[in-house]
Amino acid sequence: MAARRHGIVVVALVLAVFGCTALAGGSGPKPSAAGSKSAPAPAPEVSNTMAAAAKSLHLPLICLWQHEPQVDAAPVVKELGFNTVWTDDESYRGQRWEETQMYRALQVPGIAYVIPKIDRVAWGWTHEGSLKTARWIAELSLKHKEIIGLYLNDFYDEIEEGYRTTDQWREIVAAAKAINPDLPMWVPHYPHRGNEQRPYDIDYQGVTFNVWDPTNIAQADRYLTQAEAQHKGKTVLGGLYLNSGARHGHWLTEQEFKALLRLYVEHINAGKLSGLRIYCACQLVQRPEYVRWAKEIMRDLKPAH
Repeated sequence: MAARRHGIVVVALVLAVFGCTALAGGSGPKPSAAGSKSAPAPAPEVSNTMAAAAKSLHLPLICLWQHEPQVDAAPVVKELGFNTVWTDDESYRGQRWEETQMYRALQVPGIAYVIPKIDRVAWGWTHEGSLKTARWIAELSLKHKEIIGLYLNDFYDEIEEGYRTTDQWREIVAAAKAINPDLPMWVPHYPHRGNEQRPYDIDYQGVTFNVWDPTNIAQADRYLTQAEAQHKGKTVLGGLYLNSGARHGHWLTEQEFKALLRLYVEHINAGKLSGLRIYCACQLVQRPEYVRWAKEIMRDLKPAH
């Protein structure tokens, strides 16, 4: 899963708006697509409600999960052209902006956007702390436009395992939206948890599709296509975990890694995905072969304009 006990994967803003081309009027940096001279993919429909907030974004969002803030991610950011970091800040306890991982991530050359999260009660967060954090992030996002969303980590896992209720998640979303109605909410989609059967009946704008169980890899294309249809009108990213499965027992083989990343690149170029997210910086540093393989596949990404 997209968090601290798993080991790996793939990102946007109000993103019920993003396609694979930059939105008109944008002033943000354009992610590189090394060696690609192909024409840009067509942009999906833009949600009017989110269009204003999205004007400064350029797609695709090439996202890195920075699971361990002490790891120097600058080399892999430069090597692979990441433009967004999914950060791992603690629950709000009065820390200043300059003390946050969000701030530190934005000091890395090439990083234009950050997406913080509400973490799991299963890992020590409280509901009250989550509400405070949601309000804090929403307030920061009014001042720092680099914050392009708030991630509700392991949304359905928390519900199904009895740690949160749907109403509690709705309360968290409402707390953030009361301060910044344009702050996108991000949720995960996991085929191994049967998320295609879930209603997602909350106020959300962005989705990360994640193949976490190795047994799902062979059918990743089918699951991804299903998720894109299920979340039509939302911003969808493809998530890639380098090491996943029960007890972190499976490092992706070269063939598996390249096949999954190539699938995401093809869907980005076709305007079906708005980006990708790789979990995580520490594992890319630990296993540099994944950086080489990713660079090979990501050369085919069409540039944003």
